Amino acid sequence: MRFYATCLSALTLLSVAAALPAGAETLQEALASAYQQHPQLKAERARVRETDENFVQAQAQGRFQASAQASVGATSSIIRSTNFFGGSSETKDAFVPRSFAITGQQPLYQGGRVRSLKGQAKYGILAAREGLRNAEQSVLLQAATAYADVIRDEKVAAIRRNNVRVIARQSDAARDRFDVGVGTRTDIAQADARLANAEIGLAQAEAQLQASRAAYIRATGHPPEQLQPVPDFVMPDTVEQAEQTALIYNPQIEAARYTQDAARFGIDVAAATGKPTISAQTFIQTSVDQNSSILGQDAIGFTLNLTVPIFTGGLTSSRIRQASASETRAKFELRNVEDALREQVTALWAQKIAAEQSLNAARRQVEAAEVAFEGVEIELEVGTRDALDVLNAEQEVLNARLSVAQAERNLSVIKFQLLNLMGGFDALSLSLPVIIYDPAANFEDVSTYKPLKPLQDAFDTFPIKLPTVFKSSTDE
Repeated sequence: MRFYATCLSALTLLSVAAALPAGAETLQEALASAYQQHPQLKAERARVRETDENFVQAQAQGRFQASAQASVGATSSIIRSTNFFGGSSETKDAFVPRSFAITGQQPLYQGGRVRSLKGQAKYGILAAREGLRNAEQSVLLQAATAYADVIRDEKVAAIRRNNVRVIARQSDAARDRFDVGVGTRTDIAQADARLANAEIGLAQAEAQLQASRAAYIRATGHPPEQLQPVPDFVMPDTVEQAEQTALIYNPQIEAARYTQDAARFGIDVAAATGKPTISAQTFIQTSVDQNSSILGQDAIGFTLNLTVPIFTGGLTSSRIRQASASETRAKFELRNVEDALREQVTALWAQKIAAEQSLNAARRQVEAAEVAFEGVEIELEVGTRDALDVLNAEQEVLNARLSVAQAERNLSVIKFQLLNLMGGFDALSLSLPVIIYDPAANFEDVSTYKPLKPLQDAFDTFPIKLPTVFKSSTDE
């Protein structure tokens, strides 16, 4: 079960895509690129495949195992002896002892150890999958944040660039007024100072834009080109709904729950070391030329082994206490994750409300500042305002526009972060146009018992093409 967040409906996405100019990129396309190329995701997928092998290894401990042993040597001996009459004789003997044996062993009862190991491994795999989903959300959050940063910094650079042009015109106008005897040198100096400050702001904005572009390239694997506005997201109506959703679907929460389940099986694994074990063993052995009196010997046998731990020096009880402490630790870690998640959701929800209010206020500020700027310019022409008033009004317009760009970015990123906490910022929840990586496919492949696979792998390395009878249907 998974929380699904959608940027836009499918119909809206198609209509938007059709209306986009050539070379334009949407947020979904950027996130899809990050999902497909980011090395951190590929590393986490490999980590899950690595964890899958724990289940296979647990299975193997309860299955039949066989081994073969072979030996060959050379022995040379000289026997010296004396007879009844005091005479001596010398006998030389040389032989090549050779032996070959096949031994097989089948565990019959291990006190539930294999079953517990498989349960522990299975929940460990589920926890690793949630770790992969958490890494996936982090990568996509990083890419989405970089996307919003580039849009903001492009707006800021454009605003700064326009501000430089406006202040430059104000500086030229101050000189023109001075030439006709209306203005003063102070007006020119004030305009030049504001122009220099505007150029500093533009240089800093250009540098920040380059930094954001670099972060975008790292996150998505390609430079940003004509990024489209960030789409709106479906969000819960209340903070309580957001908190409840996070406590159910957040991957860190789910991973902590699976880790607790795995720790519970760990207690059974530890307890099994103190229980009796039963196994069956069989062997086939042939030996040749072992010594001068035995030319050859063949043997076949079967044994039933019973092992009962009597005294382990406190090892078993120590392992049980250790596993119990591990389960207790997992419980408190789960509680800690839940408390931290509640705190983060509450804080982000408050920030979302503040960002929405700030954005609305900043937009109203832009409208008022633009009206005021136009009025001050008119009043300057009629002589009721001076050049400094115009520069101040222009500065207010600049600050208001910058506030809007920052508020839009902040609101988008806060929504990204909230969706991330609620477990709804992965490729499946966002309906990204990619082939979703399924970690269960590898598990199904490796956990399916294939006793003849080592022979098949060996056959595959032969330069001679073998008959198809040696290959399984899955190889076709």
